[in-house]
Amino acid sequence: MSALQAVVALLLCGQLFAVETSETTTATDDSCLKPPEIANGYLEHLVRYRCKTHYKLRAGDGVYTLNSEKQWINKDLGEQLPECEAVCGKPKHPVVQVQRIIGGSLDAKGSFPWQAKMVSHNNLTSGATLINEQWLLTTAKNLFLGHDNTTKAKDIAPTLRLYVGRKQLVEIEKVLLHPDYSEVDIGLIKLREKVPTDETVMPICLPSKDYVEVGRVGYVSGWGRNANFIFTEHLKYIMLPVADQDKCVQHYEGSTVPEKKTPKSPVGVQPALNEHTFCAGLSKHQEDTCYGDAGSAFAIHDEADDTWYAAGILSFDKSCATAEYGVYVKVSSILDWVQKTIADN
Repeated sequence: MSALQAVVALLLCGQLFAVETSETTTATDDSCLKPPEIANGYLEHLVRYRCKTHYKLRAGDGVYTLNSEKQWINKDLGEQLPECEAVCGKPKHPVVQVQRIIGGSLDAKGSFPWQAKMVSHNNLTSGATLINEQWLLTTAKNLFLGHDNTTKAKDIAPTLRLYVGRKQLVEIEKVLLHPDYSEVDIGLIKLREKVPTDETVMPICLPSKDYVEVGRVGYVSGWGRNANFIFTEHLKYIMLPVADQDKCVQHYEGSTVPEKKTPKSPVGVQPALNEHTFCAGLSKHQEDTCYGDAGSAFAIHDEADDTWYAAGILSFDKSCATAEYGVYVKVSSILDWVQKTIADN
C-alpha cells in the first residue's frame, strides 16, 4: 500500500485530519472554519485516495464517505480499502525508430522498462519480462539453462540471478513451469518483494485480445549475442513483422501436413511450433534476435489506448538471421494459466 495517497483536510469532531502516504497526522485547530451551510441541504465528510505517479487504483474511484456509524464507505468497495497497482505499458520514452539487436544500436532511453536480464548459474544470459510488480514471464528453456530436465522448479530458483531496470538485482522467491512446458515453452518467476515502479522499471500489459496478425510489427528487446556472437552489455532492440504461420512451419518442418513433416531447421535445432506459437520474420535490414534474447516480449503498441502489450514471449532465439523466423509463445493462448497461477501463488 506504499503507493497509496490520501490527501485530506476535513473538520471532524473538532479536529483537522491530514492523511499522507507515509504518515498520518492529527492536529487540533479550533479556529478552523466549518464549511458554509446551504438551505435545504447538508454536509458529507469525504476523502479521496489517489495513487502516486506510475500507479493507478485497481478498483473503485477512491472516494469514501463517512456514514452514521463512523465508517468510511466506498460505493463500489464498501469498507475495503483501495489498492494501487503499477501502471503497465506506458514507457516515458517509447521507441520511435527501427534499431537492431544483432550489431545494432542501443536502447539508451528506457523504451523497454519491462525488460529483465536473467543469468543462469553457469553464466548464460537470457531475458525475462516484467508483467506486474512481482511477476515475470520467461521461457521454460531459460529456467533450465545449466540444469537437466529432472531438476525441480524449487531447485532452479536459488541458482538464478535476475536484474531489472538499471541492473537492479532482485530476489526470486519461486519459479513455476507451465504444466506442458515441453510444448508450451513458458514459465513464471515470482519475486520475494514487489519492485517499485518508475521510469526505468515498469511492467508491460498482458493483452485482453489477440494482437497477432500477419504483417503487424512488434518490438523485441534483448541482451543476447550480437553480430560477433558475443553477449552484449547493452540492451538493444529490433522491429519485426508477424509472419505467415504456414510458411514458418514449412521452413522448419517441410510441410503443414502432420504426416509429411520432417525436421529441416537450417540451424540444426527445431523450434516447437503449435497452436500456442507464432512466428516473426526478419527486419527490413535482414537482422534478427539471437541466442540470449529468449524470454523477451514481442511488444505491440496499441494506438487506440496508447499502451504496449506483450503479444508474445520469444522462445526460439536460435535463428540469428540464419533461419528466417523467430518463434514466440502467444501470450493470449497462455493468459488463463498465467492469471490463475498468479492468483494461486
